[in-house]
Amino acid sequence: MKVATWHGGEKFTFDTVVDPTPGPGAVVVKIDTVGVCGTDVHITQGLFPSTPPAVLGHEFSGTIVEVGQGVSKSRMGERVACDTTSHCGECENCRTWSFSRCERSNKSGGAFAQYSLVPAESAHRLPDSLATELGALTEPASCCLSGAEMLDIPRGAVGLVIGAGIMGLFTMAFLKRQGVEKMIVSEPFKPRREMARQFGADVLHDPAEIDLGEVVRQHTGGRGVAVAAEAVGKPALVAKCIEMTRPRGDVLMIGVSPQGSNLPYDLYDLQYKEIRLRGAFGRGNAFARTPEAISKLNLGGVISGRYKLGNLLDAIHDSAAGKGVKFVIKPWS
Repeated sequence: MKVATWHGGEKFTFDTVVDPTPGPGAVVVKIDTVGVCGTDVHITQGLFPSTPPAVLGHEFSGTIVEVGQGVSKSRMGERVACDTTSHCGECENCRTWSFSRCERSNKSGGAFAQYSLVPAESAHRLPDSLATELGALTEPASCCLSGAEMLDIPRGAVGLVIGAGIMGLFTMAFLKRQGVEKMIVSEPFKPRREMARQFGADVLHDPAEIDLGEVVRQHTGGRGVAVAAEAVGKPALVAKCIEMTRPRGDVLMIGVSPQGSNLPYDLYDLQYKEIRLRGAFGRGNAFARTPEAISKLNLGGVISGRYKLGNLLDAIHDSAAGKGVKFVIKPWS
């Protein structure tokens, strides 16, 4: 099979390797679509820890084409979205934290390739109403669903999401599902900002036109939002979310700031306002429920570009430049 191997920085080789063979409890998935994640971008920029050589890519969907011992052959041909790890449900992390932090997990193979070896329990069947290509959105959406479900939303809440990339869009949609009545979305890139309306945004903010604080004051009577989510991965925007949040409100960190980042905010004010700052990292226990959840959303036009495996670096550059909402790799094209 063909595979893209990362060797550090922006260096990739495009190699031909032996097709994977499933062991007990595993399946081989022929990859249809794999999303380019902000984490993949940050890895090539040295902003997220990873050790080369490695096959990157973890947002993927496809079809089961081979099963290992102990896996029903009836699963052959099943369309699936693939979690990146398995979980035992019994270890301390599974019981007290989340399945995505399982201490005994087995990891799926990197997805910038034509096939991936996946624990059978980590390959989740897609509903008939969700196209295989769109199933690749399950992984990022599950992170947003897990994060949104951390919060208790008060009645009549006004919410804010900064950043309308794919993570911001899903976070906004799931916060509205959790009970946010009015959602403000702040995004400088017009196509993303307009797509936020498709996901349920009530107020669209262009930071080049008006101060965000003024918009928040207009829609909250000067009190501040009940919940704010940062979906870009910039510490300054986390600080902006705290600033925009009312006393005893919630701030959710969905975007992943670079390792070693510091919060540029007055901790006295954070403490005085009794704001709860929540980190959301990973899929939690939400992955299996996510394909059905996103099948109910209007996902038309979310995929902004499709690239061949050999054009992976172009997709990474376009994603880093924010030229669209979501860029994906089609390994068989």
